[in-house]
Amino acid sequence: MYYQPMVTNGKNGGRPKKPIDWKYAEKLCALQCSELEIADWFGISVDTLARRLRDEKGMSFKEFFTLHRVQGKIAVRRNLFKLSEKQGHVAIFLAKNWLGMVDKTELSNPLGEGFRVEVTYVNRDRNTTDDTG
Repeated sequence: MYYQPMVTNGKNGGRPKKPIDWKYAEKLCALQCSELEIADWFGISVDTLARRLRDEKGMSFKEFFTLHRVQGKIAVRRNLFKLSEKQGHVAIFLAKNWLGMVDKTELSNPLGEGFRVEVTYVNRDRNTTDDTG
């Protein structure tokens, strides 16, 4: 009996390709997962992930990641706004970082520029005064 090898990936022999759910890979990018973490999730090497991205999507991991990480940033921003409605310290954070508000106090001269302050020190030992100014 003649044995015909099973063709799995368009070639004779070799291990079948592990499937990569690109929609799920996009979600992992939105969670800011690294290339190593995404490759590990799918049970493949970083090199295999890079090769499959190049062959199937026509881009590098850096391009793929940059394209899909934005959704994660939008989700974080949305959650931050929701938290600011109920938690004052989050609202303060947003005001300082996005609106440029500060909580430092600057002292100004209420008497205008060029005023003079005189201080009199009393020496209690001799019962005399020392005027400086």
